[in-house]
Amino acid sequence: MAAVSVKTVGKLLFFFTFFSTVKAIDSPTDKEILQYQLQRDSRHHHHMGEVPRMTMDTAILKVNTSLDYAVQIWAVSAECHKCNMSFMMEVDPSIPTEPFLVQTTFMTHISIVKDNHDGTNDSICSLDKLFGEHGEYQMFINANGPSEENKFDCPVYPDKDPIDSNIPILVAFCIYVGLVLLFLAVRQLYYTIGRSQYAWFIGYFPFRETDRLVNSDLGAPSPSSTATEDRSQTVANSSTQPASQGIRRLRSLDTFRGLSLAVMVFVNYGGGGYWFFKHARWNGLTVADLVFPWFVFIMGTSIALSFRRLLKKGVSRLSLLLKVIQRTVILFLFGLFIINTKKGHNSWSTLRIPGVLQRLALTYFIVALMEVIGATAEDRNWSWKHRGYLSLYLLQTSRIAPIRDIVNSWGQWLFMIVVVTLHLVLMFWLQVPNCPIGYLGPGGLSDIAHYNCTGGATGYIDRAVFTDDHIYQHPTPITVYKTEVPFEPEGLLGTLTSALLCFLGLQAGKILLTYPQNGARVGRWLGWAVATGAIGGLLCNGRQNEGWIPLNKNLWSLSFVLVLSCFAFVLLSVCYIIVDVKQWWTGAPFYQVGMNSILVYIGHELCADKLPFQWAASPTHASQLATDLVGTTLWVLIAVWLHYKKFYLKI
Repeated sequence: MAAVSVKTVGKLLFFFTFFSTVKAIDSPTDKEILQYQLQRDSRHHHHMGEVPRMTMDTAILKVNTSLDYAVQIWAVSAECHKCNMSFMMEVDPSIPTEPFLVQTTFMTHISIVKDNHDGTNDSICSLDKLFGEHGEYQMFINANGPSEENKFDCPVYPDKDPIDSNIPILVAFCIYVGLVLLFLAVRQLYYTIGRSQYAWFIGYFPFRETDRLVNSDLGAPSPSSTATEDRSQTVANSSTQPASQGIRRLRSLDTFRGLSLAVMVFVNYGGGGYWFFKHARWNGLTVADLVFPWFVFIMGTSIALSFRRLLKKGVSRLSLLLKVIQRTVILFLFGLFIINTKKGHNSWSTLRIPGVLQRLALTYFIVALMEVIGATAEDRNWSWKHRGYLSLYLLQTSRIAPIRDIVNSWGQWLFMIVVVTLHLVLMFWLQVPNCPIGYLGPGGLSDIAHYNCTGGATGYIDRAVFTDDHIYQHPTPITVYKTEVPFEPEGLLGTLTSALLCFLGLQAGKILLTYPQNGARVGRWLGWAVATGAIGGLLCNGRQNEGWIPLNKNLWSLSFVLVLSCFAFVLLSVCYIIVDVKQWWTGAPFYQVGMNSILVYIGHELCADKLPFQWAASPTHASQLATDLVGTTLWVLIAVWLHYKKFYLKI
C-alpha cells in the first residue's frame, strides 16, 4: 500500500487545483432554487403576455372559462403536507389568459373559486391532477355540471402529450450493461486467442499491463492462487464451516462502502434531475436519503474489525485514542476548510461549520471512543469466576452463546441507550421559542403556515450554537414549504442518532468477529434487520407524515435511523453472500471505490462543477443524466486506476 507522502499530497492538490480552473455549471442546489423561482414566478406570466419556458418536471396549463364572471385558481402540491393553497391566477372572461407552469412530480390539488368580495367565496370545482412532464394542458371551466349538486365542470385535456422522462434511465441502464458485457467478451477473447496468432490485434488493448488487476478484481484466479481459491470456495459453500481462521479484509465491506459512495456521487452531481434521486423535502425516503446513512453504518463495521486487528498486534489503547482524535480532527477540518469553502464560500462571517465530513468525524469519535474503552483482542469468556453466582445462572456460556456479541458489549449498549434517550428528551421536551413543544415539521407553509421554526428543537439547537450565518442556508424544504429560516441537516442533535446508526454497524462487525460460521453471521444480520425495521415502522406507523416519529433524513429521526439500519443489514448480508461466501462477484468496480472512499468523496466535491466531470447541460433529464453519469463513472475509473497503482488516501 502506497504511503501518502508530501509529494503525493502535492500531486493531489495540483490535480484538484487544475480542474478548479475550469468553470462549468452551478451546483444542483442553485439550479433547483432557480427552477423553483421560475415555477413560482410563472403565475404572473399571464399579465406579461409571455409563455413560460418549461424546465425539468414541469408542464404548461392554460385555463379557459365559459362563465360570465371572474374566478380564481388556487393550487398546492400533494408534496406540501398540511399546506394552504397558493393563489395562482385570476381568470377573467374579458381578459385573455396566459398559460402557467405546474409541477409534474407529485399530484397537484387545484381549486377554482368565485370571490364574492365580502370575505367569502364560492367553490366552483376542485380536482386532483398528476400532470406529465413537458405536456401542455387546457382546463375548461363550464357551467354544465353532471348534477344539481355539481353545477360546474372543470375537465382537463392534453393539447400536447407529455414525454416519458424515465426512458433516459432505461437507456443508460442498457448502455452500462452493454459495456460490462463488452468488457467481459473482450477479456475472454484475450485469454482465448490473445496469446496466439491474434496477439498483434489484442496487443492494442492494455490487458497485459492489467493482468493482476483483472485477476484479483474480476474473479479470474491466477495459477499461483488456484489452490487457495479452491480451498476457500469449499469453505464458503458451507454455512456451517468457519468463514475465516483470522481477521482478514472482507471484500464485501469495501463493496458495500463503494456502492454507497458511487450512488452518493451520482446523487450529489444531480441524479439526472429525477425527484427520487433528490433528498425528500421533509418526511419520507428517496434513494438519495439512503446512501450517506449506509456509509455511516459501514464505518461502524470497519471500526470493529480494525480495532480488533490493532489490539491483536499489541497496539496500546492510548495509541488507539490518539489515532481516533487525529482522524476526527482531520476529517472535521477537511469538511470545514475544503468542502465548505468551495465556490468562493470563504468568508469567516458566513462559513458553514457543520457538514457531511464533520458529521462523520463526530460520529466516528463517539463510536470509536466507545470501542477504545470496550474493545478486546479476544472474546470475553463469561463464567461464574468473572461475574459471580448470579451471572452463572443468567450468563453461563451455554446460555449466552447465541447473544454473546451483545452481552460482551453491554456497557456500550447502556451508553447508547443513554444517548438515544437524550436525543428523544431534547427533541420532544425542549422548549423552543415561538414553536409548539415536540414540533417536528418543516415550518413555512406547513401546518397552515402557523409556525416558522423549521425542525423544532433540532433546528433551534444548531441556530443557538452556531448562529444563523454558520449553518446551511438552502435546506431541502425551502423549494416546497418556502421556509424562511436556515436549517442544518447535519446538525448536533442528529449526530446522536447517527452515532446509533454507526453503533449498529459496529454490532454487525462484532457479529463477524464473534461467530465464524457464515450462516450464523447472515442469520443474525437478518434478525437485526427484522428488529430494527419493525421498530422503525412502528414509530412512523408505516406512514409518511402522521406517525409518532416520521422518517426524516433532515432530522435524522429515530425511525429513520432504524429503518435505514434495516436496509443496511439486508444489503450487507447480500454483499457478503455473493462476494465473500459464494464468490459470484468480486465487488469490482465498487470494491475499488470503497478502498479509496475519502479521496473519491473529497475529489468529487472539489470537482463538482468542473470539466470533464460536469458541463452545462440543457434542462432535460436526458442531458442532466448524461453529465451526472459521466462524472460518476470518471470517479469510479479513477478509483480503479488508483487501486491498480496501489495508492490509497488514508487518514
